[in-house]
Amino acid sequence: MSWKDGSEERSESLRRIRESAAQARYDFKRGWKIYRRSLLAVIGLLMVISISVVSIFADDLAVEHPGRNLQDTRDVWHIDYEPRKAAPFSDECDTRYQKVSLTTLRRWDANGTNALSPTRVADNNSFYEDILVVTEFIELQDRYGVTLASDLVTLETSNNSYFWISDELMENNSLTQIRLIYKFENDAMHHWWLPDGYDVCIFGTNDEGQDLFSKILYGSRVSLTIGFTVATLTVIIGTIIGSISGYFGGRTDEVIMRITDIFFAVPGLILALAFVAALQAIDDFTLPLWFAFLLPLSGLCIYFRSTIFDSIMPGETSFPERNLPLRVIVVVSLVVLLALGGPWKDFFELADSSGWRIFASLIGLMIVGGIFILDRRLMDDISLDGVGSRTINSLDWRNPYRYLTFRTLVIFIASIALFTWSGDGDNEITVIDNFDRLWKIQIALVFTGWPGYARLIRGQVLYVKEMTFVEAARSVGAPSGRIMFRHILPNAWAPLLVAFTLDIGGTILSASGLSFIGLGAEPGAAEWGKLVSDGRAHFPQDYWLVLFPGLAIAYTTLGFNLLGDGLRDVVDPKNRR
Repeated sequence: MSWKDGSEERSESLRRIRESAAQARYDFKRGWKIYRRSLLAVIGLLMVISISVVSIFADDLAVEHPGRNLQDTRDVWHIDYEPRKAAPFSDECDTRYQKVSLTTLRRWDANGTNALSPTRVADNNSFYEDILVVTEFIELQDRYGVTLASDLVTLETSNNSYFWISDELMENNSLTQIRLIYKFENDAMHHWWLPDGYDVCIFGTNDEGQDLFSKILYGSRVSLTIGFTVATLTVIIGTIIGSISGYFGGRTDEVIMRITDIFFAVPGLILALAFVAALQAIDDFTLPLWFAFLLPLSGLCIYFRSTIFDSIMPGETSFPERNLPLRVIVVVSLVVLLALGGPWKDFFELADSSGWRIFASLIGLMIVGGIFILDRRLMDDISLDGVGSRTINSLDWRNPYRYLTFRTLVIFIASIALFTWSGDGDNEITVIDNFDRLWKIQIALVFTGWPGYARLIRGQVLYVKEMTFVEAARSVGAPSGRIMFRHILPNAWAPLLVAFTLDIGGTILSASGLSFIGLGAEPGAAEWGKLVSDGRAHFPQDYWLVLFPGLAIAYTTLGFNLLGDGLRDVVDPKNRR
């Protein structure tokens, strides 16, 4: 076989790919035409785009940035208390209240001091102070806030960073401390994209002296990450469970639906609270090595079986009702046996080189494939004649387009996971290294959110599976997995897309609520719900501490809700006529 021999197959595959791309472009243009009919939907899309752009460019837009804690596991915002609870657009962000110990200066026999910033933390977690450039000396006070004569302290004319203290003040032993009030060059806190006078402290500062605008910007990353992660995982879990329930029906459907009823019987927020509280003692989310192997091995078994039944040993399956339970037992036993280790694990540990592990992984794949070939021969009485040639043809390199399938992706990822984890000597896989409160929130929301998607997709599957094209797929012997995920789900995805979009906003709101009551983000974290919780103690006097984080939550949630409403119009069959 040569590369030229596969030219016709490559041309046909490429033609189908181009047709699919053209159809996708046509569907997008038609959907956009429907979507833009609604002004509110377009506004919602612009709101979502804007908050996403803000999240991406938070590092460039913010004027204050978090550092890392000593373990380098999470962001930490340094506390300097200056200016503390400054109002939006306040001049206090350019004003410094510097305490000077006269006792220390007398001990050093010094008559002056530099204009110094509050203590700051460097990237290596060391402390330092910057020398400031003074633009205006405002006032001199004693330690109790009583104003003193301003001529007792003078600013060095040739060096706007140094204050001279008069001999009269130094000889007054009744004064042990003074406070210098002055304005300084503070370009780092100014926003270049705003006009003068409105370019500093635009959202004010909080009770810890941190710029509220910067914390809200970084908080957008936290909220969007939670929203997309939770919505994606709940859609995946709910879709798989709901598809199985709706397609197989009977006792399977009854058991799954009763489980979802149990979840619906308990309020979601209460269940999430209990789940978060139960996870408080867990610092690292790890899985035993044998359990972590179950997922990639299951994917290999399922898709190897599909490949063997379709390409290597095709043929009609006899007595499927009788053979299916036995096949399930064989597959489950195979997966569990391989995952638990035993001789297979010892086989991987014969050598430490990556070459040996690759060879051992290939041997493992061949063993799995051999078991399914034997299953096909014994269960369905399919002849082994021509198995070798069909196996070679199934690995045809002349047409790479044929491997652009989800099956290839699953097999590739599963093989990489097995190869990588086989070299782990700790007998456990760390899924989440720093399992902090935000991760606990996400796990809790996924745990409580999947039943809604399961119910939704079950209803769609019950409707679509009675259509004629599904009956046609059954009549040609297509397996249940292919019918569910290749024929039914593509025709039932529309409500999922709408629910997914709406759920992102709801998830952000739920996560903010959990942080508000103290079960969410860590103290001092840049999370919108936590910012509202920290500011409520100073409301309504310092209204901005609650107003701006609350508006950020409302803006993002409203944007995703409007986006979801617009998508609902797009997927509505009435609008496609």
